[in-house]
This record gives sequence, structure tokens and C-alpha cells, in this order.
Amino acid sequence: MTETSTTRIDILRHGLPEGDGCLRGHTDFPITAEGLQQMHAAVNGLLDVEQVISSPLQRCHDFAKQFASQCSLPIEQCPDWKEMNFGRWDGQSRDSLWQTERELLSSYWKKPWQSPPHGGESLHEFDRRVHRAWQEMLVRYQGKRILLVTHGGVMKQLLRILLDMPETANYLQRIDLPYAARYRVTVYRDEHGEYWPQVQWPVQQQF
Repeated sequence: MTETSTTRIDILRHGLPEGDGCLRGHTDFPITAEGLQQMHAAVNGLLDVEQVISSPLQRCHDFAKQFASQCSLPIEQCPDWKEMNFGRWDGQSRDSLWQTERELLSSYWKKPWQSPPHGGESLHEFDRRVHRAWQEMLVRYQGKRILLVTHGGVMKQLLRILLDMPETANYLQRIDLPYAARYRVTVYRDEHGEYWPQVQWPVQQQF
């Protein structure tokens, strides 16, 4: 019979990076000093973490390294926790894209699950990547208390997966995740090996 366990994951969005107003995607914009301060404030009082996992992009990983070093914690970089790849739109400002590709942008935002016009990652591919990363993390770090440092798009997509949201555009506009937003997911694994996640937002400090 499988042993029961509870895994706790605090999921933190990066703070203010450079490139504000851009579709950052995989473009590796650095974090700003203000962004680092936002992230440190967001995890104030989070003293019982056992493992840090981070997107390798520096707007996430620079803080993750600082936090892990200060708390003497192991840290893992995982490419699957990177933001969505926006192809030829990646790193460009929304204003400039609106001037040059208005029709494509409008169509894409209305029906993002269709084939991407930017040549990058489709939303289906992104969804599968986030789902895979989540499942692998639960297996590898079962029963641990984790700080996961990642991106706003990833966090929205993970909520879609955890809450069984339909494949529509609506959830993208209905969830507001500001810089350094943090929510917690506790996942109970029962004696049959089934996972039961619960989203907690705002975060309570007790386990």
C-alpha cells in the first residue's frame, strides 16, 4: 500500500524585470533592484522551505539563488518552468506589435488555443509542458516544502490545470497576478497514489 504524504508548493512570480511592456517570453531580461525587493517582501516569514526550484531565466533565478544561499537550501533549475515561447514576438513591446500585427494579435488573444501565428510555442504545448513539470516535481519532491520561482503565464496555466478550467481565453483575462504574486498549493497523496491539490490564496503561513 502507498504511504500518504502532503507536499506544499509556494509559487512565486518574479518581480519587476527590465523590458516592462514587452512580451518577455523566453527573452532573458534581467531582474531590477525593485523587482528583487518585491520578491523578498513576498516571501517574508517563509522560513520552513526545504527545496528551491526555479525557471533558469535570470528574472527568476537571480532571486532564487539569493534565497537558497541565504537559507542554505538546495536549488534546481528546470527549463520546463520557463515562460511561454512567443516565437518572433518574443521580447518585443506590445505597443510596437500592435502597430505592425494588430489583426494577428487580436485574433490570437481571442482564440489562443489555435495554432500560434508567431511561430513559437502553442498554448497546447505550453499547457503540456507545465503539466509535465508539475507532475515530475510532485514525484521527485514528494512530501517536501518547496519554493517554486516562475512566471505569470506559467502560474495562470497551472491554475487552469489544477482547477480544471476549460480551454478558453477567458481565464487569461480573469486572473490577475502582479509582480511577486505568490500562491500556495498543498497536494495530498492518498494511500492509492491519487493526488488531491488545494490552492490557497492568500497564503497562510502555517502548514
